[in-house]
This record gives sequence, structure tokens and C-alpha cells, in this order.
Amino acid sequence: MHESDDTVRDDSGQSRRTFMKATGAATVAGAIGVGADSVVAQGQTINELLSEMTVAEKAGQMMQPAIGSFDTTTEDPFAQVDTIGDLFSELGTGSVLAGGSSPPTLYPEELVASINDLQEYNIENSPHGIPFFFGIDGVHGAAYVDGATALPQRINMGATRDPELIEDAEEHTSDVIAATGCHETFAPTIELQRDPRWGRFFEGISESSKVLADISRARNRALETNDRVTATPKHFAGYEVPANGNDRAAANTSMRDLRETLLPPFEVTLEEGGGMVMVNSGSVNGVPAHASHWLLTTFLREEYGFEGVTLSDWNDLYRMIDIHEMFPDNEDGKRMAVETAIEAGVDMVMLGGGGVSPAQFVTFVEELVEGGDLSEDRIDEAVRRILELKRDLGLFEDPYTDESRVTDLVGNDESVRTSTQLARESMVLLKNESVTEGGEPALPLSGDENLLVTGPGVNPNGLENRILMQHGGWTLGWQGIEGGGLSEDGPRPAGKTMMDVLEERLSSEQLTHVPTTFDRSQWWAQPSLTDHEQAEPTEDWRYPAYQFTDEQRSAVEDAAPDADAVVVVVGEAPHNEGFGDRDYLRLPETQREIVRTVVENTSDDTPIIGVEYAGSPRGGQRTFQHMDAVLFAGQPATGGGTAVVETLLGEHNPSGRLSFSWPREVGDISVAHNSWPGNLDDPLYPYGHGLSYTTFEYSSLSVTPPTVGKPTPESDRPVRVSVDVTNTGDVAGDHIVEVYNTQSYGSVMHRDRRVVGYERAATIEPGETRTVEVDIDLAALEVIPGDVPGFGPRAIEAGEYELTVGDLTTTLTVENAGRVTSARHVPGRFDIDGDGELTVSDVMDIYRLIEGRERGRGNASEKSRGTGREGRSR
Repeated sequence: MHESDDTVRDDSGQSRRTFMKATGAATVAGAIGVGADSVVAQGQTINELLSEMTVAEKAGQMMQPAIGSFDTTTEDPFAQVDTIGDLFSELGTGSVLAGGSSPPTLYPEELVASINDLQEYNIENSPHGIPFFFGIDGVHGAAYVDGATALPQRINMGATRDPELIEDAEEHTSDVIAATGCHETFAPTIELQRDPRWGRFFEGISESSKVLADISRARNRALETNDRVTATPKHFAGYEVPANGNDRAAANTSMRDLRETLLPPFEVTLEEGGGMVMVNSGSVNGVPAHASHWLLTTFLREEYGFEGVTLSDWNDLYRMIDIHEMFPDNEDGKRMAVETAIEAGVDMVMLGGGGVSPAQFVTFVEELVEGGDLSEDRIDEAVRRILELKRDLGLFEDPYTDESRVTDLVGNDESVRTSTQLARESMVLLKNESVTEGGEPALPLSGDENLLVTGPGVNPNGLENRILMQHGGWTLGWQGIEGGGLSEDGPRPAGKTMMDVLEERLSSEQLTHVPTTFDRSQWWAQPSLTDHEQAEPTEDWRYPAYQFTDEQRSAVEDAAPDADAVVVVVGEAPHNEGFGDRDYLRLPETQREIVRTVVENTSDDTPIIGVEYAGSPRGGQRTFQHMDAVLFAGQPATGGGTAVVETLLGEHNPSGRLSFSWPREVGDISVAHNSWPGNLDDPLYPYGHGLSYTTFEYSSLSVTPPTVGKPTPESDRPVRVSVDVTNTGDVAGDHIVEVYNTQSYGSVMHRDRRVVGYERAATIEPGETRTVEVDIDLAALEVIPGDVPGFGPRAIEAGEYELTVGDLTTTLTVENAGRVTSARHVPGRFDIDGDGELTVSDVMDIYRLIEGRERGRGNASEKSRGTGREGRSR
């Protein structure tokens, strides 16, 4: 951490944040002292400011309490203070957040004005007039204000295999976050899609570490493009593999799996920088992540070189007590939780509505420092990082946001177009069969049909609410828009629903809509059980109350016989975290009954098409066998309605690929393509599955160079696979070429299939042959050699690696084993060559590792001084 006491003025012409990041100067560059008590003056350094702060004032900077109001005179149960103003005037809080995509106002002009007003109050009344930064869940676009462009959820992003388009979309997100007065977004989410029982499965990108890393890196880079915004990669690390599939539950993972698959996407993402990292809410191998010095200091900082602020997740100090049971639930236990988390490496704690209150946190830090249990140097280290982040965000120079920009940015036409294109690319056609033997596939529709559309789409009061399924969680509310309780004139994201677009494309005579009922407003409670009922939750207790009323059934029975085609909407309502945890993957019984009713009342030659809106693989062969086509739309958000209808009508040729493997049953969950041999079950739809309205054939597969490892694999990069792709059908289409390593051998087991590269080839015309070149990421071939503990350094082992595209294979030969990623070893372990002994060879390797790292840091520093963020090649 650079601790210069020299003042720095930006005369370079670069943006202020780029200049500050390049120089590493620790200077408060700006006079913000509008309040009488402000001591921050032009040219004062962070070290000087720290020297003037009490321990209590430093502890205040280390807090990020949640607020539910901008009125400084009002009480707030989240803030746990007499009035919100006390957070600043009494406690000097360093940051505040509005959690769950639910700021105190959902209207953009009002939001930015209110944050500015709160900032002014803070500067005038806090001990040193230090500006706060405001955190928000802008996790799939800036979907926390009315009219904003919501991007397809992360489950959709993975299906596109298009990091560049995602990066373009997230740059707009960053600009809107800044324009609404916010400074931090709790994104990107870096979780593998391992277990679809997990309520946060939809927040994952892919079950492939490479695809997850590529897209997370692009998102992180994009969210950092606005100098007033910091990304927060999360949740570090191991959050996505709870042993029982439940959110925030204990994860048991081997060191080898952790280091081969779970950690590398973080390493790749953090290479792009970022001001903050959020910690895993769960535990890993018996240690809460917030208590793990190994994860948060030894690995995150010493191995990965992260220099920003480490942030806890919501109320997670208390979760070390009430979930992980590491400390007793009393004042001493809370104090121990604070001490343990800070010692482990947490710099800022998110506090919200229970557990450790802001006032308690400040008191505990004071007591721990006074008693010698926490060093003030460690507190200074954390606060310096926080103040440096505020400096980098330009808050000392100008703590306020220009209120004139937000109206034109929120939901503008360009952002809607980009989100719609992402939604198009994310459409995955799971199934498309002929209704009659030898006939045409069910999709696309001609547009001339009489069409019946049914399935969940209306709340008990008659308000259409399928938009909830289209957007998912973290959209104008933690559990979806308005928490699922839609109001007639309530806030909405930009965009149209599937029915809006169908009504534009088809005449009223063609289109019959029978929406069935679901009530998402009751997501928080399990229904009470009567004495004669089993003391077990019913199948659907965690889900909204789906209904298929007699009136709705009658309407379907009347319309189905006259329909030329039927679209049945299935899937799941928005959910998040523990409220989305599930013990089964089948569709709710009500939806299965709707499908059966359609089947019973249509002729055998009437196409039945399923459109699934869901954040996880819902449904299986017992339901899908009744459908001639199934389109997995995921949670496509703003552009989803357009993307779904264009795909159904053939105006868009689907090209999305599943980013996860679709299990046949919940018992087949260990079905990932990159499982170790012996663990792979037969999925209903494999990773990478996705049909098109045309067909493609591969030929002329080759790899250049065919041999690497002279002297090391790294020296031979890049490695490139070339394949000819021919569109053998009748319509143009995009096509994703994916290259897998499907066979290799070594000293440890290699995974069944590993994605080593992919490329989206846009618009291949009928009859056209195009040569597609795919860069191969040799890091995807790295394993952790050595025995069961898995402590050795990552390496590519010597041998032959079969590379597969479709049915074609070629061979890449690695002559000498070696590293491709940085030469790191597991912290605290010095048997570098993995031979079980500490020898002179190991010592020399450690010496070379340290020397190489120092040279790398020097080169990186020179590079950063020569290239600002604006000059980065895209």
C-alpha cells in the first residue's frame, strides 16, 4: 500500500481517477470543507487526516449501515440509531447502502437529489466532513430506479458467450450508477453454477470456470469505467457450493477444487482492478469466510495482490454467531466477532437491522484497541484503504453528483437496444420437434396462427404480473419488483413484456390470452399447518401461490381446440437468497396441471410450445415430453419480451447455449461437464446445449502450434484452434464454436470436459463456410499436482490433450510441464515441486517466485503509468 505524504496535482490531462490510480498517491485533493467543523483542506494528505482522527472516528469510517430513508430526523430500524442523522453526526459513518435494489426512493431524479442532500448533511455535521460513498445493488443493470434498463440476469449472460457485448452493456450501468448519486455496486457476482437447489443459482454465470472468469472480468472492467463508481466482486470465496444446497450454509470443498475451479475466476477478475471485494457469507471447510485470515489476507492480498477495501456482506458479523455458531449470542460474542473479522482482513462491515448495531461496532473497536486486542495500526490500515477509495472516486474533490444527467441516461434508447440484443443472444432453444412424423419443427411460428397463450401471468387482483418472471430478483426490490406485490402505478423497469410484443405483432382475432394466477407478495412465510396435516412444508411453500382457477381452466378448455398453436408459460417467480432455496427441480404442480389441460384439449397436430422464465433448470422429461418445443428464456429482463417473441416468430434465430448442465432429477445434481471422472451423470440437456433454426457442420479442425512446452507452455502462447463452420440450413444464424479438452492424463485426475476456448460467429449465411479461429486458454488446462491435500502450485502437466469441437478432435501436445498463470503456491506451504519434501530445489523456486513477482509488479507499475484507463484496448 502506497503511503506517500506528498501532495499531488493532476496536470496530465488524464481523468482524475486514472491519474490517481496510476501514480498511487495518497492525497486528499480538494477542499470539501463546507461545514464549520470540517478539517479537510486543500492538499491535506490521508496520513495527516488519519493522525487527527480518534479510534471511534476511524471505526465510523469502517461501517456501511443500511438506511431506509433519507430523512435525517427520522428513526430507521435498519440504521438502529435514534435518527439517521446520528449515523453521521454521532458515529461518523464512512458509507451507507440501500440494500436489495431498494433505495429509499425508486425515482432517479429524487434519488440523486436526496443523496446529495444527505451528503451535505454529512459533511456539515460529521467530525471531519469526510464524504461517504453510497452502495447499491446494481447487479444486472441499474435496476433499482424506475424506468432503468435492466440487463438479462447472470444466468442469461452466461448463455450468450459474449463478454464484449456484456461489457458494453455494463458500461452504461456504471454511468447510471454514477448519475443517480451512487458510488459502489455490489457486482460482479463470481459464483460457479454448481447446484441448482441454491437460491442464488440465477446470479451465477456458468459452471465453466473459464466462461465465468471471462464474463466477470468484462463486467468488472466495465463497472469501473466511470471514475465515480467502484465494482465489488463477490462473494470471496466458495459461496456457491453449500453442502446442502441452502444459501449461507457450510461449504465443504477440497483444496484442489477450491484452487482449480472456485478461486481462478476471482484471480482473473481482480487483475482488472476494483476498489472493493465482498466476502462470502458462508463458511468454508469449517471456518466462516469472515474469520479466515488465510482467505482474506494471505490469499486475497498476499497472493492476488488486492489493495482495495474488503467488505462484509449483510449483517455477516452476526451470522458468525447465529448461523455459524462460532461465538455466543451475547455482547462478548459480538465483540469477538468484530475482533475476529477485522483481524482476518475485513476493512468495512455492512450492518443492517439486527445483530451488531453501528453504535456497538464503534464501541467494540474502541474497547478492543484500548485493551490491546486489536492494534491501531490494523485499524489505520483499513481506514487508509477506505479513504484512498474515496479519493479515487473523486469524493474529496467533489462529493456531490451533477443532477442534470440522470434523466437522459436512465433507460435511454441505446441501453435498451443493447439489453435487447443480450436477451436475444441468451435465448436457448432446448427442444424443437415436429408435431407430426416428417413434418416441420414446431418453431418458428409463421405469425398467421391463432395462438393461445396461457400460464402464470396475473395476480389475485387481476393485475398482470408475468413481468416478475421476466426480470427476477434484484429488480426494484430484493425479491423482485415491489417485493412481488405489484401496484397499478408502481415503478417498472424499461422494456416490454412478451404479451405487449405479441399484441403488437398479432391481431386481436389471432391472440387469446388466459393468464393464470400467482401471488408473489407472500414470499416470506410458510403457510400454517393444521393439526391433521403433516408437520412438513408443502411442496410449494417456498414459492408463490400458483392457482389454476375453475374459470381459467374453463377458458383454456374453450380456446385450446380452436388454437393453431399453444404457448404455455412455465417457470418460477422472482426469488433470492434463502427464499429461493429448493429441494426439487420439477415445475410446481399447478403448472404441470395447466400443461395437462392443454394437452387434453388440443389435437395431436397442434404444436405445444413451452416458454420457460426461470433462474434455474426447472422441469424435466415428465413435463417436457408433452411439449413439441421448449424455449428457455431465463430471466431476460428489459429486452426479454421482444427477444422471446422474435424467437417464437422466427425473426430471431436462437443461438444461446446453456451455461450449466440440466439435471434429469434433483438427485443428479453432480452433473457438471467439468466434474472429475466417475461423477458425471447423464444430464437431460448437457452444458453447451442449444438448438438453432438452421444446422451447422464442422470440418478442417487444427491447432497451431500443435506442440507447446519448449521450454515451458507459457512461452508458446498464443495457441489457436481453427475450424471451418458451414451453415447447411436455410436461414442465417449466429453460431458459438466451443472448444473442449475431452481427454488428457496426468499425475492427478483431469476433469471430464473443460472449456478451453469459445468464439461467437455472427450471421453465417445459408451455404456459407467460415473459418473460425478460437484462442485457447492454456490456464484452463492447469491442475494441482500432488497428493490428496492439493497444496502444490498449479501447472499444466506434460502429455497429449485432446481438443474437441463438435464431433471433431485434434491433439495438443505439451512437452514439458509448467505454469501458465502466475507462479504462486499455496500460502504457508513450501514444497513447491510437490515431492513431499522441503529441499534446496524448493527454496530456489521460492526465491525465483519472489523475484519474478517483484519484477512483475515493477513492470505493471511502469505499464500503469504509461496507459490510462481511457487508452485500454477493447
